[in-house]
Amino acid sequence: MAKKKAKNPVADATAPELDDAAPLLRGTVIKSGGGLYDVDVIGENGHETIVCSLRGILKKGRQIIAQPVSVGDDVAVRPLEATGADARGRRLREGFLIEVLPRRTSLSRARFNKTAQVTMANLDQIVVVMAMREPELNLHRLDRFLILAEASDIGAVICLNKIDFLKKTARKKEIEPVRALYEELGYTVLPVSSETDEGIEEVRAALKDKISAVLGSSGVGKSSLVNAVQPGLHLWVGDVMEIGKGRHTTTDVSLHPLDFGGYLADTPGIKTVSLFERDELDLAQCFPEFAPLSPRCRFNNCRHDSEPGCAVRVAVEEKKIAGSRYDSYQKMLKEDK
Repeated sequence: MAKKKAKNPVADATAPELDDAAPLLRGTVIKSGGGLYDVDVIGENGHETIVCSLRGILKKGRQIIAQPVSVGDDVAVRPLEATGADARGRRLREGFLIEVLPRRTSLSRARFNKTAQVTMANLDQIVVVMAMREPELNLHRLDRFLILAEASDIGAVICLNKIDFLKKTARKKEIEPVRALYEELGYTVLPVSSETDEGIEEVRAALKDKISAVLGSSGVGKSSLVNAVQPGLHLWVGDVMEIGKGRHTTTDVSLHPLDFGGYLADTPGIKTVSLFERDELDLAQCFPEFAPLSPRCRFNNCRHDSEPGCAVRVAVEEKKIAGSRYDSYQKMLKEDK
């Protein structure tokens, strides 16, 4: 007769080790897998990872999402005296995840005839890294990334990297028009160099106490920038994405604490424009400069393309909307068709 396997207090939410009188700690879920959740708790001695399983009450009832807890969730945990070893051999405290606190944002994708799958909770912003040289700055590609933030109702920071490739006399001429255009639209624009550390303190200030995901095209210096912000931090960072109904291959999202406060998201496999796939994307609503003009269009369903009486097109002709932005919109509109 096979020997009965002993119960693991982390894997069994009914284990007797649970002490309801023990104090609750607040933390952030930084990784999940195999029914366990790594929760980052900040205490007197800095960051501590507590490996938690779900308290039974969180498993009950009809779920409107595929999983009750996601990476990025703010949670309340009750730690145990027991410790366990993780995959790297570290001894970590174990505990129970008691409560999921209200989410600020939720990035999810619909699944046919199934509950939605939340990929990440509480993402505050994406950090779009663009190079001034090698590769050359491409404003259309930048606009495609910014659609991610707008579609998901999260903030965006634009890092113009490799400014050390520009001669001093060319910096103002090339950087300032881009900075003025996107700052007027409400985005934070930071000229930086991961080689000379120019602007790195400003990047740290933008990341402080926020959950951020770094995205950009291949070769723009994402990994170098991350390592300049926090030496020794090596992440897989999102590569170029395509607009439309692309594949959704995001797996195993995790968060990494920043020494100065906040987290960077490790997001392997993102390949779709909507950061975490959207079934419906109102493209015009993702261009903030269109919003105050759309009600003035002759037709309520104006796509701002070739319709008569389009207030957006008039604004483009009068140079109240940047031509490069409208060109980006038209290119993406054609792809959507």
